[in-house]
Amino acid sequence: MKKIVYILIMTLLVGIIPGYAQDKPKKSRAEMHKEMVEFKTKYIAQEMELNDEQKEKFTPLYEQMDRERWQVFRETRALEKKLKNDRTATDADYESVVKALNQAKEKGAEIEKNYNEKFGKFLTAKQLYKMKEAEDAFNQRMMKMRMERKQKMQTKQKAAKQRIN
Repeated sequence: MKKIVYILIMTLLVGIIPGYAQDKPKKSRAEMHKEMVEFKTKYIAQEMELNDEQKEKFTPLYEQMDRERWQVFRETRALEKKLKNDRTATDADYESVVKALNQAKEKGAEIEKNYNEKFGKFLTAKQLYKMKEAEDAFNQRMMKMRMERKQKMQTKQKAAKQRIN
């Protein structure tokens, strides 16, 4: 199972990363996000062991849910960035961002609950559980890969600085 996850993720990265090294026009964040969502949806559907009929119903519904959750995340992330870069932020500013973050978590949970009801019409409880497991595994793997890429970039930057000195 872990091999399949690893192979799928590596396949995705092999398709995306070489694009950065070539002279092709770079994809927009929106295009990259769309590809990632499609890949994630296929991966999750595979882990859930859906039949063709279930996949047909699951894919558009899951992608719609993911878009809604992504929008909530983007809005709160923008607030966090703004606050982080504001050296004159007051306690009231921090309080309003904390409230917004809590509201976003509630909204995310509400979105998930609503979609779980929709998914429950054609998925088993076991498949719903596997969906959560697969989402968590996918997100953990993506985070690990981001951290590895960040560390690799930092190592390259340090090496470049040492060559200059």
